[in-house]
Amino acid sequence: MKRRKTSIFLIVALAAIIIASVVILSLSQKTFFPDKLGDMELKLHREGDIAINEIKKSHSAKDNVLPDEAHIALYRNSEGNRATVSVTSANTEKRAVEKVDNMTKGMGGMFGIPEILELNGLKIYYTEGGGEYHYYYSKNNLVIWIAVNNPDRTYRSGLIDEAVKSIGG
Repeated sequence: MKRRKTSIFLIVALAAIIIASVVILSLSQKTFFPDKLGDMELKLHREGDIAINEIKKSHSAKDNVLPDEAHIALYRNSEGNRATVSVTSANTEKRAVEKVDNMTKGMGGMFGIPEILELNGLKIYYTEGGGEYHYYYSKNNLVIWIAVNNPDRTYRSGLIDEAVKSIGG
């Protein structure tokens, strides 16, 4: 009888460990980005060294924005709308704000002078360049850059509002 109780206990304990492992694994594999952004679907998510190298190509060392951790998401839909979202982390919220300030100071070349927008209590910078419309801001300890190809300001406004709510906690 005692041996049977021990066996049942071991089976229950093993089942609990397996279930907990599956839950933890599924949570750790969830994407950093939502599956949909507006009417677009997530088509590609890059992270780690690949994303870091891609972001480094768009900044010089003097920009002082080079990431230790990075994520890039590509969103598309069948109508031709597309958005690229880049997220890098900083050690602190203050450092994320500094990185955004450094990007703003380094703006030029293919980008226009950024406008400042307020959305959900965040200071969001908007600029145009390279045939796209760019929004960037800091949220918590993250720096988020969103490039959208759709020229419709209302469309972009709804998309950025959704992004601010769903990306970065």
